[in-house]
Amino acid sequence: TGKDYELWVIPAGEDPISLGVLREGDLKVALASLPAGTTLAVTLEQAGGSPTGAPQGNLLVAAVIEG
Repeated sequence: TGKDYELWVIPAGEDPISLGVLREGDLKVALASLPAGTTLAVTLEQAGGSPTGAPQGNLLVAAVIEG
């Protein structure tokens, strides 16, 4: 309660970019459009997502896109 999952894309060598809060709807990422070395990550944030635009909560899962 009071928390949301947030999806992030992290281009190699760059800062994380929020793709949005994961709720009961669909959130799609076109993996073919992501360059090799890009990381997708999910964090547990306060309700509504990170207030700073950067991950603040615990990292729950991360995967690196291979080419």
